[in-house]
Amino acid sequence: MRKHIKAQVQEALNDLADNLGGIAQLIQISSREEVFDLLVQMQELVISVGNTVESWEGTENEVTPKLEEACELLYQVSCSLEEEEAWRRMLQGLVQLVEDIQKDVEEKIPARLEVVFLPYHVSMWDSLESVWMAANEDKGVDCYVVPIPYYDVKPNGMQGEKHYHGNRYPDYVPVVPYWKYSVEDRKPDIIFFHNPYDENNLVTRVPEEYYARNLKQSTDMLVYIPYFVAEEDGPADHQCYTPGVLYADRVVVQPGRIYEKYCRVYTDVLRRNGVEKGYVPAEKKFLPLGSPKFDKIWNTPCEIKDLPESWRRSIIRPDGGRKKIIFYNLSIGAFLQNPEQMLKKIDKVLEFFRERQNDVVLLWRPHPLLTDTIDSMTPLLRQEFLQRISNFKEEGWGIYDETPDPNLAMALSDGYYGDSSSLLTIYRETGKPILLQDADILD
Repeated sequence: MRKHIKAQVQEALNDLADNLGGIAQLIQISSREEVFDLLVQMQELVISVGNTVESWEGTENEVTPKLEEACELLYQVSCSLEEEEAWRRMLQGLVQLVEDIQKDVEEKIPARLEVVFLPYHVSMWDSLESVWMAANEDKGVDCYVVPIPYYDVKPNGMQGEKHYHGNRYPDYVPVVPYWKYSVEDRKPDIIFFHNPYDENNLVTRVPEEYYARNLKQSTDMLVYIPYFVAEEDGPADHQCYTPGVLYADRVVVQPGRIYEKYCRVYTDVLRRNGVEKGYVPAEKKFLPLGSPKFDKIWNTPCEIKDLPESWRRSIIRPDGGRKKIIFYNLSIGAFLQNPEQMLKKIDKVLEFFRERQNDVVLLWRPHPLLTDTIDSMTPLLRQEFLQRISNFKEEGWGIYDETPDPNLAMALSDGYYGDSSSLLTIYRETGKPILLQDADILD
């Protein structure tokens, strides 16, 4: 039985016990019609509790027979209002019976938690996956993964194309379509999410019903886990007080200086705006537990035989040996700083690795939202960027990674080249060499 449903049952039984405590006096001072009406209402309450228990626990439970007995006793009391000795004896039995029912509900009906995970872009699922795995293994938890849709944001701020990644999750993740799970109706005990920006996102945006402020209305515990990991100096200041951070009851962050920055910036913002009393204090909100993204990279298997055929063709030499693999990562921030220069840099990088394709494979994986960002922020360059991707795919000497999970590329590769980003922080955990690109250096 859901935790909040059990609480409702217990509250109804408490009301029943309170009414029983005063009914003897009521019989003596009120009309028989008033007493009879109250007994009928109490019967209806017992029937309602019984229906709720059966709907969650089935017909084979220890509480239902006692509720049926209580309903019968209430009826017998209503038929014996003219016989004081009889109704007093039955009321005494009813009081004891309701106490037994309350004890059985408390001890024999476990309160199950309903936990829902609301990812939106499948490439960010790794920020939630290890938490989902732990919750899914807990026998006291009903766990749901409900990928939600999102929209591109046009340069004029209007809503663009709709996307839904529910069919792109690993086979071991049971997905529930968002149109079959109403957060508002289900009122899950805990909601985990990774989209913190709500209406402030200039590239992609989820439907308003999934904004943090609205999710907060449908749960007792809203938990935000960042979709990114930060370097040692912490995230940008604005990321410490996004809507997701402000409305969440708990925020899971990396420990040490990153945790300290979240606490400091968040608290300063609340103080400057005079709203400390309206939000969860930093020491309670932020949990320095690390990022599930690290769990994912440590547990990602990487076997050549399991790779797509096109990947294997690029990696394996004619003599059966394996080429070195360089993971080439493009970030949104670096591209937007100087888009035209970055396109020139991409050309030089591709030329460099094309000339060395017999020894090295370039595994190119731009940020999954980079194309959407170009559409929104620099639409005139969209075709130029897409043409480079198209040429790279057609030439076939490298690997263009369009898989939903970046962890395979990180586990498979022998080294990292590209922009500084949250992926870089994770890649360091592999212990493999890293080289950052400088778009201004074309040689």
